[in-house]
Amino acid sequence: METEKQRGTSYPRTPIRSRANGTCLYRIGPLRLGDRSLMIVKAYISRSNLRHNASLIKKIIGPSVALCAVVKANGYGHNARDIVATLNVPQETDEENVRPDYASSFAVFNIEEAEQIHPLVSMKTILVISPLFAGLDRELIELAQARRFHCTVASGAAIEYLEKTLNPKADKLNVHLKIDTGMGRVGCRPEEATALLDTIRKSCRLQLTGIYTHFATADEADPTFTEHQLSTFEKFLARNGLKERDDIIKHAANTSAALKYPAARFDMVRCGIGLYGYTNIEGEAHPQCDFKPVLRVEAPVIQVKTIAAGQSCGYGRTFFAQRDTTVGIVPVGYADGLFRQFSNRACMRCGNIDLPILGRVSMDMTIVDLSNLPDPHEGMTVTVLDDKPDSPCNAQALAECAGTIPYEILTAFGNRIERVLSE
Repeated sequence: METEKQRGTSYPRTPIRSRANGTCLYRIGPLRLGDRSLMIVKAYISRSNLRHNASLIKKIIGPSVALCAVVKANGYGHNARDIVATLNVPQETDEENVRPDYASSFAVFNIEEAEQIHPLVSMKTILVISPLFAGLDRELIELAQARRFHCTVASGAAIEYLEKTLNPKADKLNVHLKIDTGMGRVGCRPEEATALLDTIRKSCRLQLTGIYTHFATADEADPTFTEHQLSTFEKFLARNGLKERDDIIKHAANTSAALKYPAARFDMVRCGIGLYGYTNIEGEAHPQCDFKPVLRVEAPVIQVKTIAAGQSCGYGRTFFAQRDTTVGIVPVGYADGLFRQFSNRACMRCGNIDLPILGRVSMDMTIVDLSNLPDPHEGMTVTVLDDKPDSPCNAQALAECAGTIPYEILTAFGNRIERVLSE
């Protein structure tokens, strides 16, 4: 049997007692740290803002269209399990009736992510959008089959492999066939798809439960290519007798398409970024698109000091103080998802006061200017990522600063930051 020493564990088996009051400190070891509650940097997830965004999307798409909440990449960095638990409840009641759930189903990237949220979905559908492929571990395929996940298929090789691999004694595997209408990524060409549909229909181990596509430019101002993709998909559905099939879910729209293209909503929309409070739409969005950011990251100032006029700070000496400057050291860096591109460009906040980042963002720490605060002190809390729509350090503003999109900002915040549900 493996011993503690063999595993490299150096924590003592006997409790440690504080000399001050005799309190047992045993749980300050690995058992205590395992629940992450001692992490000093916190990411707060607003349940009310998340539900507000879901309600807004549902209002826009209408009652006949289902909302599939995309919670891949750990819920876009928010904590997928918390997002699922928050959305997997009925909306608030009114005097007349109980409204439907915020989300009808959930989408993840792979089977591993599906398994992580499975205990929380209460019999709802989980869609796995990464396609199953020839050579995929048999245990994962059998897990998807046993859990009744809805899995994407996009090639004849994958279907042939599944026919050989699936457990013949279990229920059929639910599959969604993905059509590449112009994205050029995952999906089979429309001219290939008809034969694949026929193979699935004849299969004793596969059940066609959905068919879908994905838009390449739905967030861009020019609708031409999106309309071309939509037309291609609609023609494929009509040509194969799928348009009126109630037993097969047709879906195409992400957040941008769901807001901009009513014809693209079909039976279901797959919304991710909109749920978390942002869009990536160029030009005018939907007039009711009043999304509220869901995530706020806060960190303590671990040291306050003064940099004299003419003194530099940070790697490479990229910042020199023009005057005596009060600065704070914040224990967040590019290892936590605060991009190095923010060096000397972005800011953090304390209340409504901007705290410019001085010098280069380090791996674990960032220097900010505290000069405009009335009482800067060690242990004070600053906002690293704001949840206010007009803040210079919300995900949209930081994305513009880094020349990227809010998706990358949100998903970059790493596992050294504790996720905390808040109202």
